[in-house]
Amino acid sequence: MDSIFGSVDDLFLFCKVVEQGSLQKAAHVLNLPQSTVSRRLAALETRLDLRLLEKKGRELTPTEVGKLAFENISSGMEQIESGIESLTEQTNQVSGRVKLSIPHSFFRSFVAPTIEKFLKTYPKVHLDLVLNNDQSKPETDRDLLITFDIEDMDDMIARPIFTARHGFFASQEYVQQCGTISTPTDLAALDWVTIDQKNKLPFFRNGKLHEEHLINPRLIVNDLRAVIDAVSRGLGVASLPLRHAKEATNLVQLLPEYHRGDRQSFLVYKARKYQPNAVRVLIKALLEESAFLDKAITRRKDAN
Repeated sequence: MDSIFGSVDDLFLFCKVVEQGSLQKAAHVLNLPQSTVSRRLAALETRLDLRLLEKKGRELTPTEVGKLAFENISSGMEQIESGIESLTEQTNQVSGRVKLSIPHSFFRSFVAPTIEKFLKTYPKVHLDLVLNNDQSKPETDRDLLITFDIEDMDDMIARPIFTARHGFFASQEYVQQCGTISTPTDLAALDWVTIDQKNKLPFFRNGKLHEEHLINPRLIVNDLRAVIDAVSRGLGVASLPLRHAKEATNLVQLLPEYHRGDRQSFLVYKARKYQPNAVRVLIKALLEESAFLDKAITRRKDAN
């Protein structure tokens, strides 16, 4: 399709470069050679007699005119994408690329089987799986995020997926060194290993907040498996999800009548009227698996 500005594809390329922040990332998303993207953008600027993009450090950012062009054009490009995806949906094809950002521990303990089944069921879907604990806010309609922290995400859809019950754990060797631990005050005074820098720790009892204490973490490491390893080696005490802590054979639960409080995890994605079919199906699969997991956890709690 051509316009008075040339190929509409070139306008689409321009929008993708602005969204991705670089020619290389845009070329990867569009499955095009970087040289092709660069050549077509240069031709677009020549036809319009406007400078749309400029280098700032390692990033490619829009000029003031480029920002205005992007604001005016991007919504139209989304409508075109939505129309194509709607046609695909009507033919029941599930295809395209999806990005899912998730902590390592979530993937191993919860998501991996669901992802494997999903990819086998839909062979035309390509998945970019990012395993880390960094808060990566979804930028496009094909980005998904699983996280405990939805602060500053009011413009996103956040669907609850499962709840994690925590307990306080340390190695048998560390407990022997510490002596008697009978109150939250005793526990708060120990060496702590944490996954973040939050130092105010709530202690819940019988489902209600009982008291809060400040802790001074000796080690902060942003990976749950690394926290469990450190605690297993006697470096301190940590608040750990019960289902993960029980996988370590030498850990002892301290003050089992207390817990940190249930932590709610969320599946986060951009609000959009016409959601890509591949994203919609993956969201459904993750929500169904989380519902099954929550029921299994509830049955275990009732049994205990």
